[in-house]
Amino acid sequence: MLYIYLMNAYRNIFLLTLVTIIFNACKNDLELNAPYKEKPSIYAVLNPQEKIQMIRINKVFLGESDANAMAQIADSINYKPGELTVTLTRFVNGNQVDASPGKQTITFRDSMVQAVAGTFNSNQRVYVSSDKLFVNGDYVLTVYNNTTKNTFKAKSTAIDSVKPNYRPFIGVTYPAPPNTPVNDDNYIKYDNPNASYTIRYSPNEAKIYQVVMRLHYYDSIGQGASNNYAYVDFPFTNQYSKDLQGQATFAPTFRGQDVYNAAASGLSRNSMSTSAIQGRRMYKIQFFIYSSTQDYIDYLQFASPSLSIAQDKPLFSNFDDQAAIGIFTFRSRASVMKEMDNSFISQFATNKSTCSYKFYTASLNLPGCQ
Repeated sequence: MLYIYLMNAYRNIFLLTLVTIIFNACKNDLELNAPYKEKPSIYAVLNPQEKIQMIRINKVFLGESDANAMAQIADSINYKPGELTVTLTRFVNGNQVDASPGKQTITFRDSMVQAVAGTFNSNQRVYVSSDKLFVNGDYVLTVYNNTTKNTFKAKSTAIDSVKPNYRPFIGVTYPAPPNTPVNDDNYIKYDNPNASYTIRYSPNEAKIYQVVMRLHYYDSIGQGASNNYAYVDFPFTNQYSKDLQGQATFAPTFRGQDVYNAAASGLSRNSMSTSAIQGRRMYKIQFFIYSSTQDYIDYLQFASPSLSIAQDKPLFSNFDDQAAIGIFTFRSRASVMKEMDNSFISQFATNKSTCSYKFYTASLNLPGCQ
């Protein structure tokens, strides 16, 4: 699903390619390692609605040591500080214009982040910028190696977010002012487990879409202790513009019980033990619509596991002359937070999937599973 790929991308996308070429097949002497040619792995999926843009650039390394051991060495996968110059420029109708308000060129700074421990060294160098992006125009990403003098370029068109113009995106957002009318526009009510509900939205120029419902709750830890605020996500399956078939809107449908099941699934992975809290309470709901480009669809298809007996797959690249492995493209995000109806809040306390997680009702009762 788009959202899962997007969230994992900033935590886990480390591309490793071991290039082993055997020359001179007619000879007994085999050259196991071809001459090294710089070909970085670049993951740059930018979002004009985000405050911080982050690009991951890793070395694609070649060596005679064990690949797993080399992957744990930070210098094997990270460029040195200051070794790369990473910039964005923007063009409209072929003419260069500002890439950010008042700035023709955006220059990224390098920074270190701590990634989740795994196959690769957890110290990862990323390239970040807080400059605001426009939602239109053609952007050109340039990665220049100040040491080798190699340049890697790719172009992508920025996209705007989906315009929320149907329920539940219209109406009063969180927090609702006092005396706001209690209706479907202002307070979300998915309390009936057996009922079907629909989220409707209009497409834009993007090619792939996904809705994510985020349920915000707090844990009451104990007398005098601060509440612990957290959330669980209910991600919907991807939808594609090609599947609209003449329809004006997307309309993903779900059952009320699907919401409670998603909440229970997320809570089962919560690091805080249920026994350690006095009770939990839902208090707001947030809706996201993520959308992205055809390039991103292609990237997901290339990155998906192969079901073929032959496991060799080509590596995706939309960089000029495929000089780098990876992707440069845009995604967008529309977001709105709404209040929950009291009946919806209370249903988490008694629903069969969530009652064991100590949810309070809207009036702060703790009925538990009946």
